[in-house]
Amino acid sequence: MKPTWAVVSTMDEPAPLVAAFATHYLSVGASEVHIFLDHPDPEAEALLAGLPRVFVTVCDKAYWKRNAPFKRPAMHFSRQCRNAQKVYDTTKVDWLLHCDADEYVRDGDAVLEGLAAAPAVALYMRLLVAERVNLAEAPQVDIFDGVFRLGIKDFSSFGPKVYGLLCEFFRDGVTGHLAGKAFNRVGAGLQISLHSPRGRQPHRVIQTTRLLHFDGMTRLHFMLKLLRRAHEPEGNANARHGASRITQFESFRESVQDPEHRDALVSLLKEIDAQQAALLEGHGVLERTAFDPRPALAQYGVRVDLSAAAFDAYLLQKHRGFLKEVAPDLLETL
Repeated sequence: MKPTWAVVSTMDEPAPLVAAFATHYLSVGASEVHIFLDHPDPEAEALLAGLPRVFVTVCDKAYWKRNAPFKRPAMHFSRQCRNAQKVYDTTKVDWLLHCDADEYVRDGDAVLEGLAAAPAVALYMRLLVAERVNLAEAPQVDIFDGVFRLGIKDFSSFGPKVYGLLCEFFRDGVTGHLAGKAFNRVGAGLQISLHSPRGRQPHRVIQTTRLLHFDGMTRLHFMLKLLRRAHEPEGNANARHGASRITQFESFRESVQDPEHRDALVSLLKEIDAQQAALLEGHGVLERTAFDPRPALAQYGVRVDLSAAAFDAYLLQKHRGFLKEVAPDLLETL
């Protein structure tokens, strides 16, 4: 019998992204899609209502009260892990993937084959990352536009050819994580964490497909991520991130009063020009196959606006107070 798998995610994102996530995972074979809304979101709830095998939990005060003696964790990653553990402890599927709203399995058939071939000793199956990057010559129109770069094993020698003096902002060629995400074997008594279960658990790697990590659906989305981290109390962000991410945070903190420098840094981190693309492609670390969740949305009768403009308008409105304090120039587009 073929193995079954589910996905779980805790989200605080625009409703169209939540809907794209749910329908995509249904379309690639997830038996269950568990979405925990970090705050009440009537629009997202309406879009998800009626979707088969999608289980929505609104993490409001009543939810955390029902889960006493636990109170609502202050840190988002703690809420993510607690919610994922709740699903892991109760689901009847064979494997559970814990990932974020901006992470998408490329090929469900390849995942199924990888899980079916997992040896009994493997308590989780690791899915490697391909990170979205935009082409400078093709301005982003929709939130899923772009190509995908892979990690570079010989980054210390090859990286400077592509990114020059900016290499300290990258971890082996990507701005986000290279740890990937885990399909956790259900029933093995694992403690779920962000990238893999706690402890040094035996595992294998699914080699035939990737987890597409968008690391910011738009420039503004990426900037907000770094601006929020940069304005956490000193030391909080550093405890959870690697050296390259910390360098990004610190640079953003320093450039808050210099929008031109900040915007240039985003371009250098999240865009590549034709020459950089050719170098990466020649090195075997660039995938040009596009990703489009629209067929999955259409399959389940969900209609949403996936334009970058609409996505940014939502972000500007939602985070108006924070941006007014730390980057008021961004609000000029409202």
